[in-house]
Amino acid sequence: MGLDIIGSAYISDSANTAYGAISVADDSKIDGLKKLATVIHQGGSKAILQLVHAGRMTNAYAAKGAPVLAPSEVKAAHGDVDLPKAMTKTDIETVIQQFEDATIRAIKAGFDGVELHGANTFLFQQFMSPLSNLRTDEYGGSLENRIRFCAQTTKRVLDTARAHKPGFIVGYRISPEEFEPGALKLGDDLLLMQVLGKLGIDYLSLSLRQYDQTSITCETLSDLQITDIVKQAVGDDLPIMVAGHLGTQFAFERASGDLFAVGSKFLKQPNWPAQVRNPGVQPESRVTGTVIPYTTLNL
Repeated sequence: MGLDIIGSAYISDSANTAYGAISVADDSKIDGLKKLATVIHQGGSKAILQLVHAGRMTNAYAAKGAPVLAPSEVKAAHGDVDLPKAMTKTDIETVIQQFEDATIRAIKAGFDGVELHGANTFLFQQFMSPLSNLRTDEYGGSLENRIRFCAQTTKRVLDTARAHKPGFIVGYRISPEEFEPGALKLGDDLLLMQVLGKLGIDYLSLSLRQYDQTSITCETLSDLQITDIVKQAVGDDLPIMVAGHLGTQFAFERASGDLFAVGSKFLKQPNWPAQVRNPGVQPESRVTGTVIPYTTLNL
C-alpha cells in the first residue's frame, strides 16, 4: 500500500478514545512507535500516525481518570461517555500544544507524516458542530469562530512539521456533515476544508459511510456525490482521500477521488488487494469471526 495510516493515537490521557488505543501522549512512547514505523517501512509503505483527541466522546475509565474535555458542557447522545468539562482558553492552548508535541514525537519515531482526526464526532468536529459547541467566546457562535480551533491547531502542526522535518506529511480527516437536526451541515464543513487547503495540508481524508454517498444537509446539491462536491470546493491542488465500502473492483471503478482508503477488508482478508486486481475474483462480502484486539467489535 502507498500509505499505512495508524489510527487514533491519543495525544493525552484526556484525549483517549478507547481503552487499549495507541498512545503518543509522552516521550516514553517514542521507542515503541519507532518499531511500528520501521515495520511499515519494511513493507514498502509510507507511515502516517493519526493524532486524535476524543473530546466528549470518552469517559473517565478510558481517560485514566483525567478530565473529559469538550468545547461545551454538553454530553453526547450516544456512546459510553461522561458529561464533559467545558474547555477554558488555557485548556484550548494546552491541547494545541499537545498536538504539536505529538507531531514532534511522530517525527522522532520515524513516521512520514501525521493525520489530524477531525472526523467521527471527535474534538475538532465538536468545535464545528452547533450541537456540541455552545460557546459565546471567539471559539463559538459564528462559523468563523467555530472554525478557529481547527484552523489554529492545523497551522501550529504544519509550522511544527516544517520546522522539524521538511516534507513531513500533514493530512486532515473530516466527516463532511452530521445527520441530527440542527447539526453540522456540509456547507459549513466545505468552508473549513477550503481553509485547511489554504493553510497547506497535504491531503484531505473524507470519512464516509459509503464512497459514493450524497449529501442530506445540502438539498441543492443532493444529486451529486459528496466527493465531487468537495473536489469542486477545494480545487485540484488538494488531494482527496475517499473511504467507505471500497471492497470490490466495481467500487474502485465508480469511486471519485485521488487516494482510496481501506481498513476492515485487510483485517478480514490480508490477501484482499491481490483479489481486487484479479477481474475474475471478487472478495467475500463478509467474513465472520474476526475480532479487532482491545475492542468488542466483531467483524
